[in-house]
Amino acid sequence: MSTQSQSRETSISIEHWAMNQAHQIVVHQGMSLIEAAQCLDRKRTSANTYALRKAIMDCLVEALKQGQPPVAVAAE
Repeated sequence: MSTQSQSRETSISIEHWAMNQAHQIVVHQGMSLIEAAQCLDRKRTSANTYALRKAIMDCLVEALKQGQPPVAVAAE
């Protein structure tokens, strides 16, 4: 396999990992934030804003620690 095709596969793997992570964050923390905001619950909204921010930061830290994100292959 050529270096160019390996680079392309790595890029696709990174994109897949990033999209999967973003989806998980939005599904879990994002929806909780939306529900709290709709209920006009300031405490829950604040807590869920922090949780969303932390999930994003944790994901970025994980990517930096790995140097290359782990390949997450979802069964579709």
